[in-house]
Amino acid sequence: MVNINVNEYGSFSQALKRFKIECRQSGLTSEIKRHQEYEKPTERKRKKRLKAIRRQRRKMMKLARLNRY
Repeated sequence: MVNINVNEYGSFSQALKRFKIECRQSGLTSEIKRHQEYEKPTERKRKKRLKAIRRQRRKMMKLARLNRY
């Protein structure tokens, strides 16, 4: 749960901006996006595997670039 204390002299726009930042930092927005529609377990595993493959490729490309110099 995200709580924002608004000062007596604080504006609404500042409080809203602070609320959005707190939501983003707590991971609330990503959690909401993840639950917007149902994802089958096989699809979740597939995405996880593809993400790991991309991460490994980026790591290998970075190492290859460093070894060139």
